[in-house]
Amino acid sequence: MQIKVRIDSRPIQRWARLFSKQTLLRAARVMGPTLVALTFAGVAHAQGTMDFSGAQTLMGTFKTTLLKSVREAAEKRGYVVEGFAPTSRAANQLRDAGISADTLQGFLVRPGQTNPDRHLYLLDESSLASTKQVRDFLAKLESSDRVLLIGDTRQHQGVEAGKPFEQLVNAGMKTTQLDQIVRQRAVPELLKAVEHLSRGEVAEGVALLEQQGRVTEIPDAQQRIAAIARSYAANPDNTIVVSPDNASRRLINQAVRSELQALGTVAAEDHAMRVLAPRSDMTGADRTWAARYAVNDVLHYARGSQDIGIEKQSYTKVVATQSKDNLLTVQKEDGTTVTYNPARLYGVTVYRELEREFAVGDRLSFTAPSKELGVANRDLGTVQRIDKDGQLSVKMDNGKAVSFNANQMRHFDHGYAVTSHSSQRLTAERVMVNLDSHVHVDLINKRFAYVAVSRGSHDAHIYTDNAASLVEKLSHDVVKSSALQTGQQFAADQSASLQL
Repeated sequence: MQIKVRIDSRPIQRWARLFSKQTLLRAARVMGPTLVALTFAGVAHAQGTMDFSGAQTLMGTFKTTLLKSVREAAEKRGYVVEGFAPTSRAANQLRDAGISADTLQGFLVRPGQTNPDRHLYLLDESSLASTKQVRDFLAKLESSDRVLLIGDTRQHQGVEAGKPFEQLVNAGMKTTQLDQIVRQRAVPELLKAVEHLSRGEVAEGVALLEQQGRVTEIPDAQQRIAAIARSYAANPDNTIVVSPDNASRRLINQAVRSELQALGTVAAEDHAMRVLAPRSDMTGADRTWAARYAVNDVLHYARGSQDIGIEKQSYTKVVATQSKDNLLTVQKEDGTTVTYNPARLYGVTVYRELEREFAVGDRLSFTAPSKELGVANRDLGTVQRIDKDGQLSVKMDNGKAVSFNANQMRHFDHGYAVTSHSSQRLTAERVMVNLDSHVHVDLINKRFAYVAVSRGSHDAHIYTDNAASLVEKLSHDVVKSSALQTGQQFAADQSASLQL
């Protein structure tokens, strides 16, 4: 596959206005950088060339191979190629393409520096990035730098405010669609169903899955989870379960490991461990308000603050909240306490401390990245050994062996079931999807159907309480509003009110 690269100096002024009011105030800083246009020859079945500043990729496409070619072509033109992504797992996969990569958050906290080299920056999974992150990312670039945004507007969106990638696409950013799905190529009938779901054609996709016997209806939730657990235990290799919410995910994890312990696949001797579970209900805005915290929440500070007396990469525990004055009192690792306004600190992650039991043979999922261990968030492995002092030895799915003490590194959980949002970028030969029609409507939608079913390369099976309602439930679409859209809607509402 031959790839040619051409740099196109298209300024982003016409896209900048699609961001929030706050972004507009800093538009002068954003307008300096220009976006990249890459000319691809002979990609997939395309004829001629394709120019793009953004690439919209379907799950399971040949993206890694493509990015290798982009890197090689850009380097021949004298560009230093660097990649970023909102998640550590996505950054690792950029490295698989031979691209020097870091998380987007890591790049944003880098000190400013003058670099004479021309850069081509690849921002992967940009559909998960917030408006603020993309704005700050563009603001750090030099005028000679170029950017390629890579994302998928049909996947789950990030939890933070805004949807910049989708806004840029809708605004007319020159975009190439990489829509040749290859993950399910060994199973043509499953591939057809996934292709329908990728286009939002839920009725057609579900109909194919039902015709192929890939949908099972079990009305009772407990019996359905038990059936999933038995199926998992009968064929555990390269299998994952996707469920829409954390409550059902935990129940499935418990049921699966009970089945595996009964079969002897997981050792009978359990070891109780205190792990940190992310509070997924806390958005960036929530973290600025003391009222959203609870006593015993565990906080991690990526940046810290010398003024407040909290060190970078340290942990504290919430001991008191003062909602009226918006103050938190936290206990540091040395036992001392500090009180501060949470709106003054950025880079804070909130956790709850939970007890989990682990045994040799258990599947383990890391819930935060660790540079020391060389693991990314949601990386999976199997427990090989547990010592009495809490030392764990884990064989990762990529073959790497890691060892850590559970009293010091507490970001892990059982890895049999994952939420749909966490499953993005995961691949398994077999996926089982738990779909309870009573779960909140925002959790079961077109994005859930597309992401969950497409995880399996060879098999996908939906377990539901109501097969007749599948199409209706999965046809729902959840679309985040940007700050601009919210403001426009508010203005329209105000205008309508004045006319009444």
